[in-house]
Amino acid sequence: MVALILSIVASIAVFYLTRNPGYFSLILVGLYFAFRKSDRAESLAGLNLLLIGAIAIFGRFRPYSLEGLNFVVCGTFFAIFYDILKTWYSLIPMMLLTGMGIGAIGAHKFGVKGYLLGLILIPVIFREYSLQKNSKNNSEEIKNDQMDN
Repeated sequence: MVALILSIVASIAVFYLTRNPGYFSLILVGLYFAFRKSDRAESLAGLNLLLIGAIAIFGRFRPYSLEGLNFVVCGTFFAIFYDILKTWYSLIPMMLLTGMGIGAIGAHKFGVKGYLLGLILIPVIFREYSLQKNSKNNSEEIKNDQMDN
């Protein structure tokens, strides 16, 4: 439900900034997560939607990067891909596009060094990999314990 509310707010804010009705398609991401309960993927999509809303709201007062905004929007749709596959490597397209969007927005403000801001998402991928590795090891240990008994 939170993703649905954030998607409505983000789509209205981006429409207000760009006057492009195509951004109302973000509501589809919110609808997907309203019917499908996946906490991890929904929280990542919610963070992207929050970022999109912030870019749109602050873009009215300061210069913004439309390319960066579009990368973050595309990355938000890949949260559905991550939810379907539920593997750490299915998170890479979402984080790659979101990182490219953050980098493009940072480059608009800070020049070429701003592209380095997109690298801030690399630890998220490593964390997801370690969480899934640990859960796989735990499930194998439980299975082995059940076979021993």
